[in-house]
Amino acid sequence: MARMTLDDLVRMDSAVIPGTWAAQVMGMDSTRLLGYARDRPELIAFPFQLSGTHMKIHRVPFLRWLGVTDEQMREKRLR
Repeated sequence: MARMTLDDLVRMDSAVIPGTWAAQVMGMDSTRLLGYARDRPELIAFPFQLSGTHMKIHRVPFLRWLGVTDEQMREKRLR
């Protein structure tokens, strides 16, 4: 399976993404991100939901946290 890139996330229509994809874009291990979400949620600056060992992240706020502007999101989705 190919690694998820920032451009991949920008071009999507999904409202939420799996934590594993976010971790790939951030260059970190997904179990570490899940651990932070569970044990230190105050360290995570974007909205997320946990259900057992599954993490869902709200895509647009996550992209904004990464510095992607609304204009950049619109431009890339139109291509």
